[in-house]
Amino acid sequence: MSAEAADGGAEPEDRSVTVLLVDDHRLFAEVLAMRLRDSRGVRKVETAYSLGTARAVANVLHPEVVLLDRHLRDDDGLDLIPDLVRMQRPPRVLVVSAATDAATVIEALENGADGCVRKDDDLAELLRAVRTVLGGDLYLPAALCRPVVQQLLRESRGDPETASFLDALSTREAEVLRCLVSGMTRAEIAEHLFISPNTVRTHVQNLLKRADVHSAGALVAAAREQRVPGIDEPWRRGVPGRGGSS
Repeated sequence: MSAEAADGGAEPEDRSVTVLLVDDHRLFAEVLAMRLRDSRGVRKVETAYSLGTARAVANVLHPEVVLLDRHLRDDDGLDLIPDLVRMQRPPRVLVVSAATDAATVIEALENGADGCVRKDDDLAELLRAVRTVLGGDLYLPAALCRPVVQQLLRESRGDPETASFLDALSTREAEVLRCLVSGMTRAEIAEHLFISPNTVRTHVQNLLKRADVHSAGALVAAAREQRVPGIDEPWRRGVPGRGGSS
């Protein structure tokens, strides 16, 4: 989130808003929280650096908006959304992530997020997003709208000549898939990618859904048909999934 000052029109309406910021990058979280606390219309900001802490804080704080990092150190941030939805007054959820490729954005929306913003967007953009979702609308920055719509159109056409399940992969999902192609177990994948086994399981489930198969063996076979290489092999067609991961 850049240091550009928010203009008056970008801030939430006159109502005071309580925000929970969930991000495992402590410096980023602390700086953003400090800047949000100085913004007109924001009453309180609390931070959490893990999903466990976020669940506990949310139950006490009852935030109106949750700013949620997608890729936490050992967890997928989207796993928090079902817990938030079950709250008596469910908060709006904005995914704030460095990974904003179309597939990642669509997956966040499918899992109940109310919008996405990029970590390198300025504070005015973030406050504009907060105001939008509090009003009950979906929020995507203009730069993300075209790639997201194009991806949805490709998926709706289902044209094998123009789209495959690889087109919908985030960078992390592509890495997990390539590890599977290399014959790694889920425990080995977790160790290799420095993520938790639970996160690996989530990515594998998403991969099964995207490839429309029901077993890891069928997933690997589908990947090999598309000439997906192992994790240590060169990818001659370009790595599927264009976004980065945070």
